[in-house]
Amino acid sequence: MRLKLILSLLVSAVFTYLAFRNIDFALMWRTLSQANYWLLAPGLLFMYVSLWLRALRWGYFMKPIKPVGFQKLFSAMMIGYYGNNVFPFRLGEVLRAYAIGQSAGVSRMASFATIFVERIIDVISLLLLLGVSLLFHDYPAWIEKGGAILLGATVACTVFIVFLMKRTERTLSFVMRLLRPFPEKVKQVVSKLLASFLEGFGVFKKSEHFGTITWQSFAIWLCYAVIVYVTLEAFELNSRYNMPPGASLVILVMTSIAIMVPAAPGYVGSFHWVCQQSLMLFGISASESLSFAVVSHVVNFVPITLLGFYYYYRQHLDLRQAVANEEGEGSNGAGQSPSPNSHEDKRLPVREENSTQA
Repeated sequence: MRLKLILSLLVSAVFTYLAFRNIDFALMWRTLSQANYWLLAPGLLFMYVSLWLRALRWGYFMKPIKPVGFQKLFSAMMIGYYGNNVFPFRLGEVLRAYAIGQSAGVSRMASFATIFVERIIDVISLLLLLGVSLLFHDYPAWIEKGGAILLGATVACTVFIVFLMKRTERTLSFVMRLLRPFPEKVKQVVSKLLASFLEGFGVFKKSEHFGTITWQSFAIWLCYAVIVYVTLEAFELNSRYNMPPGASLVILVMTSIAIMVPAAPGYVGSFHWVCQQSLMLFGISASESLSFAVVSHVVNFVPITLLGFYYYYRQHLDLRQAVANEEGEGSNGAGQSPSPNSHEDKRLPVREENSTQA
């Protein structure tokens, strides 16, 4: 754990150095001081609309497992964002699952399954945006390679999910055969995890839910693009550099890929450098681009972190307890949910050839 923390801090330090080297700090300060910060207000509004939509969408992912009220979903989601922004190792996902377990009695495995579904949908949406934004500008080679890797991983996950839903017994038998060399406890954990995934993806079995999730996902990313656009307007970059209509999409795609890079909490450094590079594609100076990156990071970081901390404090959560519960569940495969209504003990009775049930 300590080595991972050191490596993540090192990654952020390297990106921060790359972003700030050769910067004209006088120009950067002048750019920051001349920005019209009142124009960021619509961006903040769209940010909260996107959060509202995300909580609604998560509710649809939860429906096959257990209907959960919007307030509980929104609270747990914001706690997750808070955790990712201030704690290392993406502990926000652990906190999010722990929070919804405490408030709604949903097991951690089931919660993680819905979060995984959410991430798959987000990556698919990002890949679609990447394709559309290619109409407006060419990307650096490393972005295209990153997109190709994301595409390959997404296709592989999607194929597995489709087989898991359509050919459940055969797929699970195949997985169990792969796990034959492993201890029985490992098989039990995997079996319960796949059962939770089936519940999480069960929402797509209803066509009306599929349509709702599709438009919600589109609206979420549209909100993100608007946030980028109004931030560009605050610095008058659209007019001064005659940026094309799709510039916001290009910046959004590049920064979205940047936050996937393992780095320090809050994506410090990696976000700033990639955001800076995305603006420099349109002929904007490194100093002005970094000014935009700093403000954009603050706009996305501070309000969400403060709101997440409010919910974290109000729900009286304990990070150490959340991590301990997660480690305990992973080690024994039989961790108990915080609520008697939990789905924690679900396992798929999959028969493996020449083996016992997993």
